Amino acid sequence: MISELIQTLVESKNEAADDVLLEALSIGSEPEKLVALDALLKRKTVHGLSGVIKAYAGLPRSSQLMVLEQIGVFHAALRECGRGRDPLAAMAAMKLIALGRQGRLTYVLSEGLHHPDEAISRAAVEAMVALARWAATETRRLQRSDSQLQSDGKTREERQSERQSLYRRLMEERPEIEQAVSRAMDVHRGRHTAELVRASLLLADSPLSRTLAILGTAKHGGQTALVRRLGQPPDSEHVEAFLLGASHAGLRTHFGVTFAHINDGPVLDALLRKTHWLKDNQLQLCMHQVSRGVWWGEAELERDLSRRDDEDAARIAEWIAASGVHDVVQDERLEKLRRHLAHHLPGRLRLLRVAMRRPRGASVALLRSLLEDPDERVVRMAAREIVRRRPLDFENMLLQLMTTAPESVRRVIGRAVGQVGFDHFWQRFDRMDKSTRKVAGRAMLKMLPDGLERLERRLRSGPVEQRVKAIQIVQELGVADSMAGVVLRLCEEANPKLRSKAVALLAEVTTLPPEALLERMVNDDDARVRANAIEVVESQNRLEFVPMLATRARSSHNRERANAIKALHRMKVGTASPALLSMLRDERSEHRISALWALRQIGWWQLVSEVGRLAKDDPNLRVRRYAMGVLKTAAEVVEQYRRRDAG
Repeated sequence: MISELIQTLVESKNEAADDVLLEALSIGSEPEKLVALDALLKRKTVHGLSGVIKAYAGLPRSSQLMVLEQIGVFHAALRECGRGRDPLAAMAAMKLIALGRQGRLTYVLSEGLHHPDEAISRAAVEAMVALARWAATETRRLQRSDSQLQSDGKTREERQSERQSLYRRLMEERPEIEQAVSRAMDVHRGRHTAELVRASLLLADSPLSRTLAILGTAKHGGQTALVRRLGQPPDSEHVEAFLLGASHAGLRTHFGVTFAHINDGPVLDALLRKTHWLKDNQLQLCMHQVSRGVWWGEAELERDLSRRDDEDAARIAEWIAASGVHDVVQDERLEKLRRHLAHHLPGRLRLLRVAMRRPRGASVALLRSLLEDPDERVVRMAAREIVRRRPLDFENMLLQLMTTAPESVRRVIGRAVGQVGFDHFWQRFDRMDKSTRKVAGRAMLKMLPDGLERLERRLRSGPVEQRVKAIQIVQELGVADSMAGVVLRLCEEANPKLRSKAVALLAEVTTLPPEALLERMVNDDDARVRANAIEVVESQNRLEFVPMLATRARSSHNRERANAIKALHRMKVGTASPALLSMLRDERSEHRISALWALRQIGWWQLVSEVGRLAKDDPNLRVRRYAMGVLKTAAEVVEQYRRRDAG
């Protein structure tokens, strides 16, 4: 009967059902309160949940735990109560926001800070400090190493799952808390400044913290109060902010003076866990080193590193960076640290962050050594930082990695120095001999991932002479297949010189050009284009063009005619020999020279007597000289055959 009544109340849409359940929650026994609370949580109405918030302080422990376990259901009710006119409900809501770790509702606390009722503003600031302490504590717990967690009795998988859950929770809640505290420090200048400074220092445990950024934000309302507090000995919970204020916010003077007044045991214990010298209780030495900007000698540093674990040794990099010594000395010490941390990736990442925080123009020796790191991510980040800083000779520094670096690093380097490397090859191309520039070009394409794209852009646009040069480079490097589409488009250019060079390059493209395009090239208005197109027909052995080749074998253009005869011979057409003989006897000297060239290419030595006649009796000196060269080639061929037969 009771269960049916409770179910009826849960399903009711009348607000009076909430009042009945709230009455039971206030006067019932502990089991009855649990039943009433469970019913209110199932109804999920703002009115009912607001009543639970008001009564939270008087609920039994079991009921309070149930509320905290399902705090997400109270989101709208917490917002309404925190902004409402009922002071008791507002204070209860703010307390519950802190207990439930609802960082996304910190804007309700920000509004409460300005409330004229001092009790409400006090509750708001206390809740904000509690949220800041929770975020800082959970962040430290997340940063604990696996070795520190092995004694908790959980398996590695359980610890990993817990870490992931905690990380997601912090990513959802902490940014809102930091933003609210930073804004409150800026706009709220009242009686709660000390508490807000405390919350800011709790959250200033990372270089990326928004409250630590107050120290570097011009005209921020809370900057003066924060700097003044950092000039005093820190509490044990503010050690991270104390150290970060020294190394990241330009407060090293205040930092050094403050060291002399740290006598509190918990503070010294916290510093002992996070700093370098204080692990040996050498407070005066620490004070001397920080204020004077000097550093230990190499022997002392090595001895100290030998008795520290990797995680602690990595923190020494922060002290070196803040010590004020010359870059060269810092580089020597940091290089020792890098070698000491060869098998500790988080430590090397810390070193990388230290190097990245250096001002522009500082030494990049540490970044250069990190380019040899075994981890691809570290090398990639170091390469990006070198590109950003652009020190002298950084191109050669990075290009040395192109043959051994992983693909992602080569892409970073290629984007940064690719244009420089490509332009260097382009400018020196004409001054190198053919074999050297072929080797250099292939090395350039191997080192620069976007080398082909840059060469393709030179093919597509620019002056004709530059595009012709790009065609020559493509031909000599043997990358015509990679640019077949661009080459086909160049075959339709208006400039005949560019068109003829592109047609000649088609012979090295393995994919056949369209039939209509090839036919149009063979019948082009320019004789050079037609001659090169005939060579393409020959290389692809297109038998359907034999009638056209037979016609071109009688052309008035000597190069076109010679190419047609050579193509007919390759296709084993019987008219090639008579056509060649006719060309050798042509009255035009340039035709006879081209015929001799074709004969040498074909190796048709049956016509050697005709060549001898030209070498002896031709009236043109150039023809006679060319014929003598052909006879010499023929004699060498005959000698080779004789030696082969004799052997």
